Order: sequence, then structure tokens, then C-alpha cells
Amino acid sequence: MQFKKKKIFEKIIKNGDYSLVYPVLSVFFKTNYEKKLSLKLVGTLVKKKNFKKSVHRNRIKRLLKASFILNKSILDKYIINQNYYIILIYKAFYLPKFKDVNESIISIFNKKKSLLKQLTSIGPKNFNCKS
Repeated sequence: MQFKKKKIFEKIIKNGDYSLVYPVLSVFFKTNYEKKLSLKLVGTLVKKKNFKKSVHRNRIKRLLKASFILNKSILDKYIINQNYYIILIYKAFYLPKFKDVNESIISIFNKKKSLLKQLTSIGPKNFNCKS
């Protein structure tokens, strides 16, 4: 299982859509691999170089995961018939408060939501093709 996750992780990093709202960088990757349609958090990254103590890194990861779970509903309406994998990367050099992380993730999801709205409004139904 670990090997499969590593392959998916590398593919997301290489081909994903990046969105930065300081202090969180998110990587979205649209996929067709799984039958269940959803939004999945593949991983959270905090650099060991920035935070030497694992206690601090783990706290930041918990904050990222909690914020993702709370705000996942923002995108749920707009990912109809699609699968998305997400990686959240913490970029700052200070220990965050939940409010900072949460605001950042909300604005990232709102950006993505507006892009998804535009894509769904430009669907094949709205093209006027005269044959």
C-alpha cells in the first residue's frame, strides 16, 4: 500500500495545480483512478528544516488536517463526477494558530471553487454549435 501511495504522491507533486495563500500551499490533482467520487487529502508536509521538533511538525499537520475536514464542504458541491487528491504544504517559519491555517485553507478552497464554477458553466450544454 505504501508503494502505491508514494507513486500517487509523486504524480500529484509533478502534475498538480498549485495554489498558495500564505502560509499554506495546496496541490490539487484531478484523477480518474477511483470509483468513489470525492475530495481526498493525500498528505500534509511540514519541512524538518523549518521545524526541528517533531512535536511542532505534528501539531501543524493536525491543524492542516482539522481545517481540511472542517472546510471540505466548500468544494463538495462543485466536484460532481470528479476525484481530486490534495496535498497541503506548510511554508511559514513560525508556529501557526488554527485561525491562520483555517483562513488560508478557506481562501484556497474559495479560489478553487470559483475556478470549478467557471468550468462547469462552460460545459458542453452552453456551446452553440451550428452544423
